[in-house]
This record gives sequence, C-alpha cells and structure tokens, in this order.
Amino acid sequence: MDELIGFISSNDKHDRILGILGHQGTLERELIAKRARMIPMTAGKILEELQEKGLVDEKDGNYSLTETGTEVENKMKGLR
Repeated sequence: MDELIGFISSNDKHDRILGILGHQGTLERELIAKRARMIPMTAGKILEELQEKGLVDEKDGNYSLTETGTEVENKMKGLR
C-alpha cells in the first residue's frame, strides 16, 4: 500500500484524477479531463497508468476507483 501512496503523491496529476474519482464516482474520460483541467489525451494516459496499478477500473468508457483505489484515496485525503 505504501508503494501506491508514493506513486500517487509523487505526481500531482495522478493525485488529482484519483481525488476526482473518489469525490465524483464513475465518470467518462472527457469529463475527468475537464474537471482535472487537462487535455483528454493526458487524462487518458494517466488513467491507463492508474489502471495498471489496479487503482482504477474502466467499463464501457466510464472510469471508477477499484476497492484498492478507494483505500488509497482515503489515505491520500489525510495527506492533502
């Protein structure tokens, strides 16, 4: 878990997207990008990285936190 917290806290964009999904729930990539104030291509790359780490899941073009992602987001709230 500490490795995942370090992965998120070391990159503001990772933290921003994780926080958005933690607060807003399931969203499409374009809406995540808009709320994170980044271009959809960048948001998509970050979402892929978060998926590889098992923090985010994608279904039918919608992204949401996994159980692990929710745990990490809850821990990150205390660090912000």
